Amino acid sequence: MKEYEAHILVVDDDKGIRELVKEYLDQNNFITSTANNAQDAEEKIKLIKFDLIILDIMMPGKSGLEFLKENKHNIDTPII
Repeated sequence: MKEYEAHILVVDDDKGIRELVKEYLDQNNFITSTANNAQDAEEKIKLIKFDLIILDIMMPGKSGLEFLKENKHNIDTPII
């Protein structure tokens, strides 16, 4: 059975960037989930404990900065 380094959530509204980052992380022994906006990320964070979140700042709707401001007390996961 393959052992993984960590479970990472990639949040980005750009599908191409999401898929490219996911592919790279998958190839380097990480479990990778994706979210296409802040709302999608919030829903996934309620269900899954991630080891790291890679967060886009400039997204339509709720920006990455708004997401951080609203969730900084609820999430103990490191965010890049």
